[in-house]
Formats: sequence, C-alpha cells, structure tokens
Amino acid sequence: MTGLRAGALRAIALTALAAILAAGCSNADEATRTPASPPPRERTDAAVRALVPAAVRKRGVLRVATVNNYKPFSYTVAGRQTGMLPEMVTAVAQVMGLKAQVSDVDFSSILTGLQARRYDIGMGEYFVYPDRLKVADFVTEWSNHDSFVVDEASSYRPRSLADVCGKRIAVLSGSSGPPAMESARTKCAAAGAPAPQVQTYSVMSGAVLALTSLRVDAVLTGHEVGVALKQDGVAIKATGSVGGGPTATAVSRDPGDAGLAEAIAAAYRTLIKDGTYRAIHKRWGTEYGAIKKPTVYRRGDTPPTYGD
Repeated sequence: MTGLRAGALRAIALTALAAILAAGCSNADEATRTPASPPPRERTDAAVRALVPAAVRKRGVLRVATVNNYKPFSYTVAGRQTGMLPEMVTAVAQVMGLKAQVSDVDFSSILTGLQARRYDIGMGEYFVYPDRLKVADFVTEWSNHDSFVVDEASSYRPRSLADVCGKRIAVLSGSSGPPAMESARTKCAAAGAPAPQVQTYSVMSGAVLALTSLRVDAVLTGHEVGVALKQDGVAIKATGSVGGGPTATAVSRDPGDAGLAEAIAAAYRTLIKDGTYRAIHKRWGTEYGAIKKPTVYRRGDTPPTYGD
C-alpha cells in the first residue's frame, strides 16, 4: 500500500464509495444519512379523489415506476425504496385516497413501461421534450438543471457545454445528457475542436464509478446528484449549469386512466398549499427546485423551453 500514489489511493477509496452506491447504499451507516420519514398522511382530499379515474379508484392502487439507485431521488435501504420520490408519491397517492405501489425501474425503461400500461405514472424528474409528449402526458412538479460532477482533486472545472470538447463525459441513458452531448458535438465542431467522448450508462452508479475510477473526466447529470454524493462524503465537486427548467411526472395515456394527469396535478397543488411538498423537498436537500404550481402538458402542447 505504501507504494501507491496519493491519487491512486484516492481513486480506490472513491471506487469503494461508488460500489456502495451501486449496491443501493445499503451499508450500516446509511440509516444515519437517510432523513427520517414523516408519519403517514391520513387525510384524503375529497375534491382530488373525485378527479381520479374510476378504474384507478376501483383498483385502489397508484402504480408508480421510479428511477433506481439515484440518491436522493430513489434508492434502496434494507430492501426498501426510499428517497424524495417514493416519499413524494406516497403523499400524492394518500391525497388521492390511494395506496402507492412503487417499483424501481431503470430510467430508460420508465416510459416504455407506461406505454405497456404496467404503470400509471413514472417518477424520474423528466424534462418535458416533444418526443416524450408523443408517448405520455406530464405534470410539472419541480425544477432542476444539470451540472458536471468532477473529481474534487481535478483541475477540470467545466462551466458549460463549450468546455467538454475532447473530454470524456459520462451520461445516463434516456436522460437529458445524451441530447446535451449532441448539442456539444455541434458546438465543438463549429469551434474546430474535438468532439467529447461520451460514455452512456443505464444507472447513475455506473457513471459515478467511471468517474471515481478515473475512466471519465466528468459526469453530466442533475445537480442533485452532486449534492447527494457530497453529503455521502465522496470527494467530488458539482460545477457549472446546463439546461434547466421544469421537471415533471410522466402519466400513462391508458384510456382507462383518462383524466389522471389532472388528478395528479390537483394532488400536487394540495401538497404545495398545506406545506407537505416543501417539507419533503427540504428533508432531502432538493428544496432549491421547489415550484409554486404544477402545469399539465399533453400531446400537441408546446413544451417548456430549456437552455443549454
């Protein structure tokens, strides 16, 4: 061990931390870093429940797909899904007079699952893009932007897409990362600079492991990832800002669920009004993206504009 350079030792330590993330953050210390959940909400909002499609009310269950291994959004502790999204959707379902049935799914598979009618809604903090509006409705419920996650000891501090030319950048498949990298390729070509070398991963833990093992120079992902990694003691820094704007819950277009998007929006309005919404975000360190009211987007609607 004494023959290893400090950088190599740091890489090994960070790789071990990333391995913990890949395992769902189920180490013994995780309980001390996981915010305590509030008591279950007992009150159903009658006006919101009246908006719930009859087929869903009869079922009594809101079938939810959430991202997996993505702290602080959704991850596993002792075999149970925890994080901001499971807590938020549990509150949403309770307002609707339903029970949330949460399944953890790779981000790139959530919309496919909605189309196959395996789930009613998908919780992945989606940016509302035209191609996504072709397959699902969306209800905005937060606001976020992407940042670059880099090794704290590295001198590389990208601020925008103009800074990724020739660099090795990791992104999550199905996220805002791949289209951002396409935009970066165009910018780099126009500047006569080499294109970024993009590596795509199906789960965030894989991208983080690539960073901590020095196989990539940065991970382009939601700002919240850097916040969570820093809280867990990983020696990283979140830098820069890419894109940004409202994020949304994806809602199935199953004919039996017609009107579900309006019910979801009404549930968010209730949670925002009574303070539950902000309390959940504050508990998970995501209050920086809190919104004042949700908006429903359907097929044919003009989506929000996101910067690059």
